[in-house]
Amino acid sequence: MNLKRLVLVFGYSLFFSGLFAQNTPENSLAKQEEILSSLLKSIAKETSFTVKDSLNTQFKKTFEQTLLINGSMLYPFDSLKSIGKLTSNDKKVRVFTWNLPQSAGLHQYFGFIQVKKSDGSIALHSLIDSRKNVKDLNNDRLNPEKWLAGLYYQIADINFNSQTHYILLGFDFNNLFTSKKIIEVLSLDGNENPVFGLPVFNVDNKMMLSRIVFEFSARAVFTLRYNAEQQMIIFDHLSPAKPEYLGDFQFYGPDSSFDGFKLENGKWVYVRDLDLRNPRRERPKPVDAPVEIKEPSFIYKPSARKTL
Repeated sequence: MNLKRLVLVFGYSLFFSGLFAQNTPENSLAKQEEILSSLLKSIAKETSFTVKDSLNTQFKKTFEQTLLINGSMLYPFDSLKSIGKLTSNDKKVRVFTWNLPQSAGLHQYFGFIQVKKSDGSIALHSLIDSRKNVKDLNNDRLNPEKWLAGLYYQIADINFNSQTHYILLGFDFNNLFTSKKIIEVLSLDGNENPVFGLPVFNVDNKMMLSRIVFEFSARAVFTLRYNAEQQMIIFDHLSPAKPEYLGDFQFYGPDSSFDGFKLENGKWVYVRDLDLRNPRRERPKPVDAPVEIKEPSFIYKPSARKTL
């Protein structure tokens, strides 16, 4: 082979190796992330709700195409700051959620769930905001097409008797008057499809609930977190500002006491009045709480509660 032919072959080798490098999944994901990040910035700057909706539709379609690229389940998407990104400890589930402001202080939610199946393949499920169609907040068994939407900010793997469910903690802006926080249970059915809702919340040995929904004043700061060391979900106890506001959640807020759900034999047992104080300090007295509330505020009774 003469020198000219050798240089030509070498040049072609460099060209094709460079072309191959450009088409790797990692580089494709990086390019897609740039497009997605640009769309998010455009949505944030836009003042028209109609244009925001249009841009979000484009973003969702592009994001869906991106999540179908090989390697996307491990890709960090670090530049997508306004997107919730949670991965289970067992690496089998990844959840993405985001919201889009609407008129009159309302919000619409969007999301995707990636599931790593037992055969190693990755299944992608689109989450459809169906809050208006959920009749029983505490007990309905839901799926990605009928989703009690929100922004998830914490995930925990719970294993018992070779079964796994995932606790998801989420936030819903709801409306101008009240906000909501949600303890959702995600599990995989026999076909490894995601299912929301599982009767694992034991309230006073009187009822088993499939999810927990807290509603409170939009002006209140409500704490809900999972403590892995204690295997407990801890939250502020909600009370109305005055006894006459009982059942009207726009007047509900933390009363300086705490409740929780303690994991026991694969179930979450409701525990009242947790002592989370510093041992050197006295427990604060609840503020303007009714003398007695027979049932926790998270037990929904749609026919009885006030609608805002």
